Amino acid sequence: MRAVALVSILVIHFNATVTGYFTLPHKLFASVLPFGIYLGDFGSSLFFIVSGAALALTVPEDQSPLTFYKKRAKAIYPLFWLAWVVCFPIRFVTKPGYYAAAKTPTLLLTVLGLDNFAVAAGWVGTDFACVGEWFLGSILFLYLLFPLLHRGLRRKPWLTWIVAVLVCLPIHLAGWDARLVAIHVLEFMFGMQYLRLQKNAKVGLAVLFAVGTVACTNLDSKITCAFFSMVVFTVLAGISHWLDRPWPRVICGRLSKLSYAIFLVHHVLIQRMAENFDLAALTRRDTAFLFLIYLAAVWAAAEALLWLQRCLQKGYAALRPSVGT
Repeated sequence: MRAVALVSILVIHFNATVTGYFTLPHKLFASVLPFGIYLGDFGSSLFFIVSGAALALTVPEDQSPLTFYKKRAKAIYPLFWLAWVVCFPIRFVTKPGYYAAAKTPTLLLTVLGLDNFAVAAGWVGTDFACVGEWFLGSILFLYLLFPLLHRGLRRKPWLTWIVAVLVCLPIHLAGWDARLVAIHVLEFMFGMQYLRLQKNAKVGLAVLFAVGTVACTNLDSKITCAFFSMVVFTVLAGISHWLDRPWPRVICGRLSKLSYAIFLVHHVLIQRMAENFDLAALTRRDTAFLFLIYLAAVWAAAEALLWLQRCLQKGYAALRPSVGT
């Protein structure tokens, strides 16, 4: 599921860049799925659902919120800061004036991993955003809510769902969250709840969500995407045992392990690569070549970023005084 979501994100940002953010004709990929669903929204929604399911599966029921927050911070921030420290000097030097309009205090948004989210939400016009996407800010808000949601779904699932829907839907429809958090809370919760459902309930929900996808078409694209993503998640979960073979395990396992590093660096890479082309004159063949080179570069950059992180961790551990000295 992470692999499917990751490929969707890679494709949509490549497509957005080589089409001048959809001002030029598509040459390789469409940006819209059936029912008018934006491919980028689908990839993000699937990530939110997978994240909820993964946390519900791995976080002990008796884990304290403070312990949970510490572990999430260790999983998110070090690699994010490392990627930013590598990419920011390159952009700053090669694009003089790029950050001229950024206010110095907005560096705090970068430290918190909220920089791209802040721009997308309209909090600031320009800041020091460099790597990652708005998605990171959204998932941080979901992590903040996770201990409360986890406890609620264990003890009073129906009440938790009713309260969540009554709170999140009005916020989303009114746009108070810039449509970046509220609807994703429900996707996140679905992932958390999925593992507790019986097989018949999963099938029934898949049918219900399919109906919801059709019913919401042309009404609200984010809600349509949420329903569609839940259907896809359920289908992928249902067929996953057929893919329980060595090579799918290896490929999907590696993509999953690299997914966060790829998520951090992929967009800045394709933006840099596309600067060298006349996008209006770019042929379909050359677009295909660029896409393959882009995939290879993203993979290499993600592997290098994780390698650098491991080296720094080993160096830090070697500098720490040994126990008892």
